[in-house]
Amino acid sequence: MLPIMPGASVPSVRTRPPGAGRLEYKYVVPKALVDDLRAAMRPYVCHDEFCAVCPDKEYTVRSIYYDNRRFSCYDEKFDGFRLKKKLRIRGYNTERPDNTVFLEIKRKQEDFISKSRAPVKWNRIADVFPGYGGHERPLPFDAGTREAEAAGRFLYNYYRRRMLPVVLIAYEREAFFGRFDPMLRLTFDKNVRSRLYPSLASLYCDRDTRFLMPGHFVFEVKFYLKLPVWARALVQRFDLPRLAVSKYAMGIDVHRVEKKHIRGVGHTVEFPEAARPRTIAVRQPSTDICQGASS
Repeated sequence: MLPIMPGASVPSVRTRPPGAGRLEYKYVVPKALVDDLRAAMRPYVCHDEFCAVCPDKEYTVRSIYYDNRRFSCYDEKFDGFRLKKKLRIRGYNTERPDNTVFLEIKRKQEDFISKSRAPVKWNRIADVFPGYGGHERPLPFDAGTREAEAAGRFLYNYYRRRMLPVVLIAYEREAFFGRFDPMLRLTFDKNVRSRLYPSLASLYCDRDTRFLMPGHFVFEVKFYLKLPVWARALVQRFDLPRLAVSKYAMGIDVHRVEKKHIRGVGHTVEFPEAARPRTIAVRQPSTDICQGASS
């Protein structure tokens, strides 16, 4: 993963307000406005620690989303479910054996979001799932940790809902934190692209991807309690309508597949059918620390 530069100009304390839920607003913005929007934000934000050390001040986000053969997660988006839950494996930038990837569950209830994530080294991802090399080894998480708990929840949903890899979503992210509100996070997600039915091994591959919204990027604002006055004024100044943007759903729709295809044809099984659900066994505590980019 990207290192943290010592002395980078980023907020040092990010404490979640007690009892507060995190809100997420999304806007689709023409690329022609990116420089003007960034300039208008500059007095109030700074790049996050991962963008700060990148030459272009952005990093690549790569996620493989999972769904069942009925595409229940996809349908929840359009059926108006108040509570939605998505499983994904997320990595960053280009492939290296020592990269950190994350097993994630993102939950959204109306505008409120929450997420659990468990970090895994890319060269240990095979230990998480059965069917690789015929061996079942302990999960690469320390017993009793938050990461082990998050991995257990991920695998519970993976097996209970019989999840399969559905779509790869990748994009370049320029991320900011508020100078005066460390819990305020703003991101520009550019060049959003997708590929259907990826294998886990293709997480870092851009071959055969399609762009979701050529000429536009997704502007996301994540905050607690209330949107700052300056951010509300910014949205009004640039006349940005708030939209229910789902990269996952758009990533499927852009391929214009037939309904019968969406419902299972071509929906490949990533791991051998004969592999039985594994027990949740974790390693003994160690001092290893995994770091990765923020959500």
